[in-house]
Amino acid sequence: MDSSLIDLVFRSDKRKNLLILLDSGSKNIDEIKNTLDVTATSILPQIKKLIDHDLIVQEDKRYKLTVLGEFIIKKIKPLISALDVIEKNNSYWTSHDLNGIPRHLLERISELGDCTFIEPDLNHIYEPSQEIIDSMANAKHASTFASYFNPAYLPLYVELGRKDAELSLNFNQSVWNYLSKEHSNMIDEVMGMDNVSLYVSKEGIKLTEITVTDRTMMLGLFDKNGKFDQQFIISSEPSALLWGQELFDYFKRLSRQVNKI
Repeated sequence: MDSSLIDLVFRSDKRKNLLILLDSGSKNIDEIKNTLDVTATSILPQIKKLIDHDLIVQEDKRYKLTVLGEFIIKKIKPLISALDVIEKNNSYWTSHDLNGIPRHLLERISELGDCTFIEPDLNHIYEPSQEIIDSMANAKHASTFASYFNPAYLPLYVELGRKDAELSLNFNQSVWNYLSKEHSNMIDEVMGMDNVSLYVSKEGIKLTEITVTDRTMMLGLFDKNGKFDQQFIISSEPSALLWGQELFDYFKRLSRQVNKI
């Protein structure tokens, strides 16, 4: 794609949004105006530019992508989606260490979709966000990898286990050592549940937490100084749930299952 074509697509939100819209099928001018919330005066010059570059064509008063347009939009949509994810919570992504995310999943970060940034209440700095607690309450299944320990989570896991939720919990070695020693009663209880699987991972994974339930995905990363700041990204997009589960499964394959303390 030469520089002029790149400019054509990315230097105008109207052109970019129109190409994305037409990827779902042909549209007439009224459908384009209503969907993109534009006037005919503002969008028609952009339509002409796209027609001149053979990215769209007009047939029977409807506009559709050309073969070249279809090829271009299929290539750039993941990039546009990834930029949308990053730009919405830019301060989080730029201040945290992304090396904890495997490259093949980092390249698909667009799948997180419409994310929400969560940071701790300064009056309850050591307590999990109520949004996080609510996202896990009444979950039918939950998969968690954690390389830190928050005491508020363990009773929640026990409660979910008692409600027959399918739980898969993965802690790094230092967290597991602490739980085994200081919370052995609750660990013994969850280990006795047929619906709970426990794993222990190696140290050094640069990820604070990935939790996936049937409703939400929550991702936590260390900041660039290697510190845990209790900031998270949370998403309920179906694609984000699949992405998060794949990330959890990646670390599970690097871990060992434990059946006793």
